[in-house]
Amino acid sequence: MYRFYINNIDDDYHFTELARVFLPDDGFEIIAYKGNSIADLLGKNSYLVNASGESDRESIKREFYGLLSDICGIRPPWGTLTGVRPLKPALALCSGNSVSVMENLMKEKYLMSDDKTSLLADIADYQLSNISGVPWEKASLYIGIPFCPTRCAYCSFASNVAPAEERVLYFNDLLKEIDYAGKQAAEHGTVLESIYIGGGTPTTLDAEQLRVLIEKTAAAFNVDPSSIEFTVEAGRPDTITADKLRALKELGIQRISINPQSMKDETLRLIGRDHTADDIRRGYSLAKEAGFEVINADLIAGLPEEDENDFTASLEEVIRLGANNITIHTLSVKRGSRLKESDPVYYRKNADTVSNMLDISRRVLTEAGFRPYYIYRQKHQIGALENVGWCRPGTHSIYNVRIMEDKQTIIGLGAGAVGKVYYPSEDRLERIANVSNYRIYSERFDEMLERKNKYYGG
Repeated sequence: MYRFYINNIDDDYHFTELARVFLPDDGFEIIAYKGNSIADLLGKNSYLVNASGESDRESIKREFYGLLSDICGIRPPWGTLTGVRPLKPALALCSGNSVSVMENLMKEKYLMSDDKTSLLADIADYQLSNISGVPWEKASLYIGIPFCPTRCAYCSFASNVAPAEERVLYFNDLLKEIDYAGKQAAEHGTVLESIYIGGGTPTTLDAEQLRVLIEKTAAAFNVDPSSIEFTVEAGRPDTITADKLRALKELGIQRISINPQSMKDETLRLIGRDHTADDIRRGYSLAKEAGFEVINADLIAGLPEEDENDFTASLEEVIRLGANNITIHTLSVKRGSRLKESDPVYYRKNADTVSNMLDISRRVLTEAGFRPYYIYRQKHQIGALENVGWCRPGTHSIYNVRIMEDKQTIIGLGAGAVGKVYYPSEDRLERIANVSNYRIYSERFDEMLERKNKYYGG
């Protein structure tokens, strides 16, 4: 157990998060204090940070990062930056500065590696050149379908394997919530910029249910699906049929996601997927035949028993299959997942291998004509690394960008949906969450409707 006495801080949160990058939760203790030096009182494995009483938090974090690096013998590439949205401070530093100046400032302030500052520079350059509009002048809509054919080993999302009759009950309640929220939006003049139907796996619904869902959403919010960014996740290829894709395309949907995670059959089996790589190939073939303009793919770096060659093969095949918007995730081992239960410290292993995978993805995707356009990080990711969205120019997702900016109201409908209200005058967000369990969602449905009033000050 290491004990770190940090002088002249009011809140240990940021320092605890930084220590977790280096050490397990039960391997350290942060003790905040103010006063005279206690260096002479320190015991074994106890350290004093900020003996001089410096008041600048970032300066103290840089000192703490150096100490942790010396103790553990590693220098994590994101330096002292621990937040979910690393692009936010980078874009703030771009205000009045060039992107290259921003890179240097990020290195100085956060001790980031050249590779990570270069990555942020590429993303900032894409967003500044291709994404316009004032985020908070419009809203986005998220609709959750919390069902999957099976539960993946790393998953802790609101996804469930449920009998058909329970899915129908949930679906009928969801349609009522869409109606309710649409009437509120109309009364308050809310205009949507994007719509995203996620999960879970929305294509666990049948073709007619998908048709009803899209038509209900379009009518309730007075939108034409073909004239707004409207994405439907078809993440699990074992739920994709020609009828479902045809229904989506006929209604004007141009963007779908087919998410392999890996193209290696043994990996798919290990993570609890009930399909093969051939099913993924079939799904992409059907999507191309249907004529979707944008097909997103998710791949995960760091899946059990995969090496750099496995990951590279998956990435290269997904590009060949026709994905033009690809998100590379670093495996995050969440509380509540089977992988966390079986190996609680899995995310502390194989950091070098996963870092190599991310380097490979950047090279391969750049050579294939893709650009990085959004980024985020999560807790318990291997090596405290990152997730990056890549796109062929013009195929970026405005929904993905807005949700990471944290400067737009996101209306969240359905079990597990977390909405946000943005107050531009205060630069503040307020979360409005539905319950995550689909059964409780239906049991407390009137309450779910009442929560919608909070989007408009109710």
